Amino acid sequence: MSPHTTIRIREERDTLVVCVGGYLNSQLGEEIEKVVRATLGDGTRRILINFEDTRLVNSIGISFVIGIVEKVMEREGRMAFCALSRINRDLFRVTGLEKYVRSFETESEALDYLAGKE
Repeated sequence: MSPHTTIRIREERDTLVVCVGGYLNSQLGEEIEKVVRATLGDGTRRILINFEDTRLVNSIGISFVIGIVEKVMEREGRMAFCALSRINRDLFRVTGLEKYVRSFETESEALDYLAGKE
């Protein structure tokens, strides 16, 4: 993986938080998908993807995000996005992702939603 693209993961309030940094393309999308798939296999059902440090999502990257959403929905999990840039928020709206996954300005708001506090 390029030093300019990273993922950091941690667990917070029984939710897997995936922080995506850099340019979300096929390579980074594949890494995120592996992490989410393994976590779902371990029983985690709440996933938050934090896009705060994501510059841009290309078409292949968005296809990986759609695949991740499908996997979470198949497992009857809950998912949210946070800290999307304006261009990425517009991309998610155009692709229809906002119909299936809520987006929040902050990680804290998204974690509250996933914990059922909203």
